[in-house]
Amino acid sequence: MNLRLALSLTTVLYSTVCQAQPPTLNLYTFESPPYQVASQEKGGANRISGETADTVVCAANRAGWATRIRITPQNRAIHSLERNMIDGYFAIDPSAELDNIAKRSDPVALEKWYFFTRGNKAFTDNMRIGVVAGSNEEAWLEANGYSIFLSVSSPSQLLALLKRGRIDTAMMDERVMNRLRYENDSEGTQLSAHFVRYAPLYLYLNEAFVSNYPDFLGTFNRTLNSCMAGHLALSEEEERRITELSSRLFKEMNSILDIRQIIDAGPRQESFTDVMTLDSQWQALAPVTMPDLAERILALPGSRALLAWQKSHQGLVTEVMLINDMGTLAAMSQLTSDYWQGDEPKFQRVMENTAANPGTNRPLYVSPIRYDTSAARFQVTVSTPVLPGNGDRANGVIVIGLSIEEALSDAERL
Repeated sequence: MNLRLALSLTTVLYSTVCQAQPPTLNLYTFESPPYQVASQEKGGANRISGETADTVVCAANRAGWATRIRITPQNRAIHSLERNMIDGYFAIDPSAELDNIAKRSDPVALEKWYFFTRGNKAFTDNMRIGVVAGSNEEAWLEANGYSIFLSVSSPSQLLALLKRGRIDTAMMDERVMNRLRYENDSEGTQLSAHFVRYAPLYLYLNEAFVSNYPDFLGTFNRTLNSCMAGHLALSEEEERRITELSSRLFKEMNSILDIRQIIDAGPRQESFTDVMTLDSQWQALAPVTMPDLAERILALPGSRALLAWQKSHQGLVTEVMLINDMGTLAAMSQLTSDYWQGDEPKFQRVMENTAANPGTNRPLYVSPIRYDTSAARFQVTVSTPVLPGNGDRANGVIVIGLSIEEALSDAERL
């Protein structure tokens, strides 16, 4: 009896431990430092880490899954995905072929692609272009009608060929090139970088997995922004360009619109309690249903004027909002997820900086890059104070959203 009881308890404990283990997501990717990097652990097993790999692991863990990631050539990964031999493959550009056989997540990474040329040479369409064979960049070049002169097996070969003059330009991610130059370019070859695009990269999950676990992808997508938060900072040069462009846009807006009058004409609550009550109602309804207060704000002449100005910069400006000094919306070009913006850095940083530096030039606040799910694009927000005539405490804050790819391309043309 005691033996049977002991065996029974052992079986229950073993079953409980097994049930406590999260299921494992089997994924393929390719090596691309600093995004996906293979390193050998004790015992000879490969560990895949790096910014994108860590983002995928983080989001999968929050969705209740462990991960097993292996490095493999792209053709083999696609073949395995088609035959349901793996659960998913990342980090890749959108693919019509894969869209037919798998389900795409929201972006798991954002790369910055450039054409690199030697010295101060400008990029021209007739240059001999080098690219890594089987890469996202090669697929994009082919899809966009570029003639590829040479495809090689690794980014380090591209840098060597560029230095020897065997190719005129190499296309690759900015951070990959920076890492290569740090490790392999002791003489410091002078290169010029010509921005091509921000490239969002995705996780593709096979259809059988999505069908068997229908809740996984939604949970995975919802956690991506927080899992990517540390990896989407603007470089100093990019922030400088965005700041220059935004200063020009704010100057244009102020010359056309009476911003202080628009703020004064917007709704204003008597107490913070009223603000919180309205904000709770707003968040409970938006974006599925239009809250009554949001409908009234969008109907204001000031909101219509902001929308008209936004449309004059179609594709570049993604949203405009005016926030009064209570932190609530006075006008907006489109529905937002919150009525009270007072807890957001785009409001707080500007108000704090204005109070601390009266009568001086105040720098704009530029947010980190974030993925906007509703608009399906990466963007930054830029905010600046609305000052009274005497230049004292700010009456509020103007915020514009910018499509990051359009903004950087536009800034290069300034």
